[in-house]
Amino acid sequence: MKRLLLILALAVAALPVLPVSADPPKPPANRNVRYGMPGEAKPDPAHKEAYLIDRPQYVLSYNDKHKTANWACWNLTAKDIGHTARGAFEPDKGLPKGFTHITSANYTGSGFDRGHLVPSKDRSDTEENNDAVFLMTNMVPQSAACNQKGWERFESYCRTLAADGKELYIAAGPHGIGGVANDGTKKLTIGKNAPFITVPAHVWKVALVLDKGTNPTKNTRVIAVWMPNDDTVTDDWPHYRVSVAEVEKKTGLKFFPLVPKEVSEVLKEKPDAVKVTVHKR
Repeated sequence: MKRLLLILALAVAALPVLPVSADPPKPPANRNVRYGMPGEAKPDPAHKEAYLIDRPQYVLSYNDKHKTANWACWNLTAKDIGHTARGAFEPDKGLPKGFTHITSANYTGSGFDRGHLVPSKDRSDTEENNDAVFLMTNMVPQSAACNQKGWERFESYCRTLAADGKELYIAAGPHGIGGVANDGTKKLTIGKNAPFITVPAHVWKVALVLDKGTNPTKNTRVIAVWMPNDDTVTDDWPHYRVSVAEVEKKTGLKFFPLVPKEVSEVLKEKPDAVKVTVHKR
């Protein structure tokens, strides 16, 4: 018996020791950043220039120095689009103590629109969701031409894709300082008195377009636009298409970091070239 036990013990000892496999990385709990955030942001009040706002409707990096977001991310599907009436612009009471609470009045008479990063119609399924995108932390000073023409037409195009069954992962934000107001003057900031809100020189958007229920491949469509914040912008949003790599180079951000590198590098290389007809209105 002892001899048998010894043989069994030696046999067990000779078996290879297999490493304990780590659980596969889990996607973020918030569906809006399934493929990662484009930049650092923390839910720490001391992190005033990249404060993380994590909501069911979107994820946003807020900059209290500029009084606008650095970027916003959201997921768009057909279910997000409904017929809820537009909300009202409201200060973001969720900001920590010590942050400036921008109101709609801070934009009044500035010559710039209260430009949504996450569009109203992208969260028109319920009143609660629509109210969330009318918080002032989701606004940037945007020229009327940019906001109401090319920017809006691209927003509408993204919703058309979603309505056709696609699932979009979108990021948008401002860049630089100095935009052109409705009267043709260039302004670095708006506000008659402090707090002053930084006026961006450009606005950008990146949209990852997936068939629902799939993950990105090297053939996945990605659309990136880079628009000047002035009165030259037209309805022809495809004219402003650039590569994701160009947006990354200009902003220092890294889009969709949870997409495998061998896939994301291909997707970011070239501007979207799908033929798009923009109908006159």
